[in-house]
Amino acid sequence: MAKCNLLEQRAGCVRSVEVWPARSDRQAERLRELIAVLQSVDPDFVTVTYGAMGSSRARSLALIEELVALGFDVVAHLACLGNSRDELVDLIHRYRSLGVCGVLALRGDPPLESTTGFGASELHHASELVELIRQESDLPVIVALHPDGHPDSTDIASDRNFAAEKLGNADLGLTQFFFDYASFVGLQSDMMARGVATPIVPGLMVPSSPKQLLRMTEIAGIQPPPYFASADWDLDNGLDRFRALALDGALTLARRALEDGARGVHLFSMNSAQVTAEFFARL
Repeated sequence: MAKCNLLEQRAGCVRSVEVWPARSDRQAERLRELIAVLQSVDPDFVTVTYGAMGSSRARSLALIEELVALGFDVVAHLACLGNSRDELVDLIHRYRSLGVCGVLALRGDPPLESTTGFGASELHHASELVELIRQESDLPVIVALHPDGHPDSTDIASDRNFAAEKLGNADLGLTQFFFDYASFVGLQSDMMARGVATPIVPGLMVPSSPKQLLRMTEIAGIQPPPYFASADWDLDNGLDRFRALALDGALTLARRALEDGARGVHLFSMNSAQVTAEFFARL
């Protein structure tokens, strides 16, 4: 197994940020603002999303190339869903030639408007993709983990077994966002109980509005955080108070995880320059 060099920086404690390729002029402007913030934050690596069924492949490749040219260490997302084995091999080699510092191996998701259409997929599990990346490159491999269980899982025990299988062959785990710290602790404990000691970094999200929070928690199949349930939110007003509580909540989770020995923090930026700047400034 290749040694993961992603943890050799910052005394073994990493700060990382997820970014999306832009799909419109307005999103491109937001992305430019975010990249400017990232240049001051100086994260240990930036992850670039891939899009459902590879829907943003060309934009993802272009963004990866740009970020590498700017001096960022980039981890490229790669998903089984919608790709043949040959296409995956080609992308692994393409990522290598672009100079990425790692690959985040995912099963992937169908487009939101469809739950079918796996297309040319020949690999159906992230664990299979981890093995393929190992065969085709020496790149560090990261896998995604779900503290509250994958939304498609039938039960938490079987989900933990699948998670242990892929994490055991990876260099690093990044979690999906969560709002209950006990879920993160439970994931770590279950991996250790299964003999898997690969480091797990918590992934955190700072939702910008109640509407966004409800949408993201519905997709992830988890409950909204306590600060949402404790108030009768007007979904269009009171955004300043909501955002302050959301940021405080994410920072509390981050600090608690770091105090307990987590090897870093991963921020789902939602391409928000303001959130990214405030999160790392206060952290």
